Amino acid sequence: MKKILPMQLIYKIEFNTTNLYFKYIIEDLIKESKVNARCKQYKGFILIILEEEADAIESFFALLERKLPVSIFIGKSYVVEEYDENLEELEDFEIKQNLSLLTNAAIKEIIEENHIDFLNDIVKITKGEVSRFETHNGLKDYFLPNKKIREEFEEKDYEVKLLITDISKIEEIFDINIKDFQLLCSIERPLVKLKFKILKNADKEFSSSNFIYAKIPDDKETVLFAQALKQNGINYLLYVNDEVYQDGLKITYIKEQNLIIHGDKGLFPKYDFIANKKYNSSKEYFDDNGGVYKAILAQVSKRLIPSIGVYFSQNSSNSNISINIPTKGLKQIIVIPNIHNSIKNCFDEIADIDEHCARLITNYSKKFPNVLKDDVPINTNGFESIINMCAKVLGINSSKEFEDMALSTNLSSGIQIDMKLVNIDEVNYLDYRRIVQSIMAYKMADVDNVTLIYSFYESLSEFICNYVNEIAKEIKAKDVVLCGNMIANTILFSKTNKNLSKTYNIILPKEYPLDY
Repeated sequence: MKKILPMQLIYKIEFNTTNLYFKYIIEDLIKESKVNARCKQYKGFILIILEEEADAIESFFALLERKLPVSIFIGKSYVVEEYDENLEELEDFEIKQNLSLLTNAAIKEIIEENHIDFLNDIVKITKGEVSRFETHNGLKDYFLPNKKIREEFEEKDYEVKLLITDISKIEEIFDINIKDFQLLCSIERPLVKLKFKILKNADKEFSSSNFIYAKIPDDKETVLFAQALKQNGINYLLYVNDEVYQDGLKITYIKEQNLIIHGDKGLFPKYDFIANKKYNSSKEYFDDNGGVYKAILAQVSKRLIPSIGVYFSQNSSNSNISINIPTKGLKQIIVIPNIHNSIKNCFDEIADIDEHCARLITNYSKKFPNVLKDDVPINTNGFESIINMCAKVLGINSSKEFEDMALSTNLSSGIQIDMKLVNIDEVNYLDYRRIVQSIMAYKMADVDNVTLIYSFYESLSEFICNYVNEIAKEIKAKDVVLCGNMIANTILFSKTNKNLSKTYNIILPKEYPLDY
């Protein structure tokens, strides 16, 4: 009988993090299948090198298809003919991530081997009360969708999110696509912003807008809690958690690229192979590397090349457009101001521009007398303060509702909102007065809110593109870094990227968040 000789197959998986947990999962599957294979991880990819008979290889890939989970860091996967054996494999520093590897097999084992009585919690929740639940990730308050309770938490500056206990019921309340579903079910268990179906949040029980950040269980205790809830017909719960506890990465996607907006859970602690140092949080990482823009330049080895950095953050007091020049370092070119959080002060500053603006303020105050009754939130900075001011003059409650309203529209183009610079003490600031004044003028002409909000992000994109083009000519830059959590807004990013990518190399973080 002719002996069947083994064949070599090299399978490459693009993987945009140097954390090693996905390699561990693959190694467990190699052991389970008993194939002759090795798994190696390098910066940017993982290799599975098999030396086996064809039938064994086919069986192994069938096992991978069934049991290998999705990851937010995974890219394309394919067979390669060879690889550079001189490449240095990532060293395992045995850093434990704050991440439960909840494969399907692990979830099944948790449910079968653990029995916890959640009766008191479930009784409390079904009565419409709040139940406090503790896991190793911290304390969380859970409650059924309820507008009054939700608003009480939000008034205390808590962000209300959604725990999905039965993923099979998700399409009952959300407009969800395959990509959303894959992100929710990925091994990192991130928070994904989902859009409610029409009328499913009509009474605002879930959220003040048409969107909410949602996730599925991400640790042993929550898996068991969710199972008990599901058995009692509770398919989803609202919850809040204390800010000191990690609650998953907030993630979005632009076409095929996943972008981490914010968060540490599952990402930190990690060893950075460029800095050759362990970091415990995104804050520690960014601070140590001179901020988000410089940290991204370090990741892509571009610190010694002229570049432009657009760091637009909704929460930071330091949003700006900067340049990086070798030997000279970073220089801010345009700064987003930290304004006085007062609608009256805003109106006074607009009125001081010229007599036309003074007349606009007088007429606007007559037509919309309620605008001065309640003020804007006071504990905000930068873009959030500016957006709150824009929301206020449109009769919208918050910057969150402002953005979510923009994302709800099907518009493809809007109208021009003034985005101009004002020079104060030799610093170029974005003139927030002109933005608010422009929106007010359109509102006086009865332009609808959705068009105005969409146009804000579209005009901000044009502002970015115009000044990037102007700055790039001067410093001869070909690289543009886009970062800060505002870049995650799909309108702002898609229009900016479409315009700038024709001329420049657009750099986005793949392994780290967009923002602190």
